[in-house]
Amino acid sequence: MAMPLSRIDRVGLLLATANSLSGIIWGANSVILSIYMLSIGISTTLIGIVLGLFSLMSALGSFIVGYLTDLMDRVRLFIILSIISGSLILLMAIGVPIIVSAAYLASALFNRYVVLTAMIGEYAKQRNVSDEVFSLSSSFNVVFSVVGSAIAVLPSYLGRLGYELTFIIEAIAVYLTIPLVLNAIRHLDPAVVNVRIERIDLRDLSRLHSSWLLKRLVPEAIIGLGAGVIIPLFSLWFYLKFHINIASLGVVYAVSNATLALGTLMAPTISRLMRSRVISVVMLEGLATGVLAIMPSIYDLPLLLALFIVRNTLMNMASPLLTSLINELVPREERGRVFGIWNMISSIPRAVGPSIGGYLMDVGYLDLPLYITSALYAVAVILFYVLLGGVEGRIRVIHGT
Repeated sequence: MAMPLSRIDRVGLLLATANSLSGIIWGANSVILSIYMLSIGISTTLIGIVLGLFSLMSALGSFIVGYLTDLMDRVRLFIILSIISGSLILLMAIGVPIIVSAAYLASALFNRYVVLTAMIGEYAKQRNVSDEVFSLSSSFNVVFSVVGSAIAVLPSYLGRLGYELTFIIEAIAVYLTIPLVLNAIRHLDPAVVNVRIERIDLRDLSRLHSSWLLKRLVPEAIIGLGAGVIIPLFSLWFYLKFHINIASLGVVYAVSNATLALGTLMAPTISRLMRSRVISVVMLEGLATGVLAIMPSIYDLPLLLALFIVRNTLMNMASPLLTSLINELVPREERGRVFGIWNMISSIPRAVGPSIGGYLMDVGYLDLPLYITSALYAVAVILFYVLLGGVEGRIRVIHGT
C-alpha cells in the first residue's frame, strides 16, 4: 500500500481518530435508526420526514458553526458542541417518539464535524499531507463504523435494552473525542486553534476568496438530493423487500464498512495513479452510480449484498479526495466557513430526499428510490467533471495560504 503513513505524526493520528469516532454512530444508526423509529410507533412516511429534517438542520448547523469556527477558539467550541451532542444522543434512548425525533434533529444543529475538519485541514496543509490525513481519517471512520454496525445487532438479542445500550455507546464515543483533541492541541501550532475574523458578517460570503470554488460545488447539491432519497433508508429497503433482520443487516454493514476502510486507504494511491483528484472522484462515483442502477433488478440476495458493498466502497472512496482538494484550494482563515457552506450545499437538498424515499416505500414503490438516486448521481458526476476539471491547476497559485 503506497500511502506514506510515516508522514503523519502522533498529533495527526490523534486528530484523525477524534474525527473518526463518530463512525460508531454512523455505523450503528445506518442499521437501526429507521427500524428503531418504526418500532416506537413512527410511520415510514414520518421517518422519511424526520430524516429529511435532520439534513436540513445539519445544513443550518454547518452554516452557523462554520462561522463560529472562523470566529472563536476552535477547541473550546468543539468541546461545547461535543458535550451537547453526546447528551442529545442519550435522550434518544428514552423511546418516546417526540423526544427521539427532537433530540435526533437537535443533534444535527450542533455540527462538530466542521470545527474538527477545519483544525485537521490546517494541520494537513502545514505538513503537505492533505490526501493522506483525510484518507486516513476516512479509513478510521469506517473502521469505527464497523464497530457501530456490530453494536447494532444488540437489539436483536436484547430487545429495547439493546437500543438503549447502542445509544449509550454512541454518546460515549462523542465524549471520548474531547480528551483526544485536548491531547493533540498541546503540540499544535497556535494558528490551528486561533483564527482571524473579528466579527460575523453575512456580507463576507460574497467577498470570500473561495467563492469561485463554492459556485463550482453545485453538483454536491445533486449528490445530496440523490443520497437523501435512499441512503438513510437502505436498511429499511432491505428489511421491507427481503425481510432481512437487524442482526443480519448489522453483519452486512460491518463487512461493507470494513471493505470501505481498505478502499479509503487506497484513495491517495488512486489519485496519484490518475494524476488528478477530480478524475479520480469522477471515476469512482461514476462506477458506484452504475452499480446502484442495476441493484433493483437483482434478486439473488448474496449477489445483491455484494453489489451493495461494492457501491458503498466506490462512492465513499471519493470523499477524502474531494475534502483534500477543497482543503488545498481554500485559505486558512476561510476553512471553517467553506467547509460549513460545502456541507450545507449537500445537506439542504439531502433534507428533501428521505421524505421522497419514505413516501415511495410507504405506497409500495420500493425500488423507485434507487432509480431516482442513480439518475441524480449520473447528472452530478457529469457536472462535477465539467465544473471542476481545471481547478487543480490553482493549487500551485495559492500554495502556502
